[in-house]
Amino acid sequence: MRKIIILGTILLSTFSYADDVKQKTAIAEKLVSVDGTEQGLENTDKMILEQIRMRLPKDMPANFFTDLTKNLNSEQRKQFIVQRYVETFSQKELQAALNFYQSNEGKAWAKKASEIGGEVAHFTTQNARNALNTTMQEHVENPTVKQLMARMNPAPVAAVEKAEQK
Repeated sequence: MRKIIILGTILLSTFSYADDVKQKTAIAEKLVSVDGTEQGLENTDKMILEQIRMRLPKDMPANFFTDLTKNLNSEQRKQFIVQRYVETFSQKELQAALNFYQSNEGKAWAKKASEIGGEVAHFTTQNARNALNTTMQEHVENPTVKQLMARMNPAPVAAVEKAEQK
C-alpha cells in the first residue's frame, strides 16, 4: 500500500510539473512576441546579412541571400530564448513580465528598447570594426597581418588599371 501511495505521489508530481512547464512555455512564448525579442532577432538577422553581404563577392547568386536568411533560423533562436526563460524564471515572474509588456507602458518600453537594441548592435559592429582596423594598423609590420589587410581592402579597379598602364 505504501508503494502505491509513493508511486501515485510521484506520478501526480510528474504530471503537475509537466503542466507547469507547458504553462510557463506558453507564457514565455507570448512574452517573446511582445517584449521586443522577435524584433531584436529580425534586426540581428538584417545586420548579420549586411555584414556577410559586404564580405562576399557582388556576383553571388540572387537566391543565396534568401537561402541564407532561411538558414539563419531565427525561429530556432527564439525557441532557445523561450526555453531559457522557462528554465530561469518562475511562472509568476513570467506572468508579471507578460502583464507589463501587454500594458501601454510595456508596449512603449518594448518598442523603444528594440530601437535602442538596434542602435547598440550597430554601435557594437562599428566599434568592433574600428578596433580591428586599429589593431591591424598597430601590427601592419607582421606579414600575415599585411597580407590579410590586402585581402580585406583590395585596391580599387581603376587604381590597379592605372598602375598596370604605367
